[in-house]
Amino acid sequence: MKRIYRQSLIVDFMAVLMQFTRVKINWAYFSDDPPDLKRASWAFPLAGWLVGLLSGGLGQILIIVGSPVLLSCTLATAFCIYLSGAYHEDGLADMADGFGAGGDEEKISNIIHDSRLGTYGVSALSLAIFVRILLISSLVENGFWIFVIMGASLAVGKGFIMINRRIFPVSEFAGRAAVTFLGNNIRQVICLLIWFLPCLLIFSPLQLASGFILSLLVSLWCGFKAKHYLGGITGDILGATAFLTELAFLLGVLLMI
Repeated sequence: MKRIYRQSLIVDFMAVLMQFTRVKINWAYFSDDPPDLKRASWAFPLAGWLVGLLSGGLGQILIIVGSPVLLSCTLATAFCIYLSGAYHEDGLADMADGFGAGGDEEKISNIIHDSRLGTYGVSALSLAIFVRILLISSLVENGFWIFVIMGASLAVGKGFIMINRRIFPVSEFAGRAAVTFLGNNIRQVICLLIWFLPCLLIFSPLQLASGFILSLLVSLWCGFKAKHYLGGITGDILGATAFLTELAFLLGVLLMI
């Protein structure tokens, strides 16, 4: 049994869960070595699917028992934020504060790393969560299940973390642990397929293409903005990228219904 628990794929998945969720993991049970996110990068979308399925499952149950769609989607979103520890939401708020305030690279970096939230961060985060709830509820009202929508969108966000990490340079202000997870090309292809293949069974080709293209455009915008303001990406920028590409994907699907 111990050999099964310490199988490399399971170890990688547990490392990703520790990174992206609040799920309590007894790491010593799975490995004697520190978590290796570079090796585990292929499993990033799996964390998105898991959090989305669990939080969306709650919303689906609420709808089945007669709760209004908007309320169900709101509670599902709240549960999603709890499960993920507001990991990407924190990145979005920090990026909005830093880019909104402006200044030289060092000033922006100091603002981003400040644990306090400013007006830009609060405004951006509030609006983004509101938009996420509206997008999810609109798709549910058009016949999609909440857990499917949330799983797919969270998974695509994790995938675009890897894409931007590959495309853009790392800022000198980035924490080393936050950006040292770039795996090889094979792992990146696997990462993309883990998101893409299930989506082929959920969305039409046009919906999938629209969602992906919008997500790619938003991802590139985040990357170029980060390069302009900070000389490259940081962990917070990647978190913001994940959140915003989730919204872009949902919008792209909705536009093609």
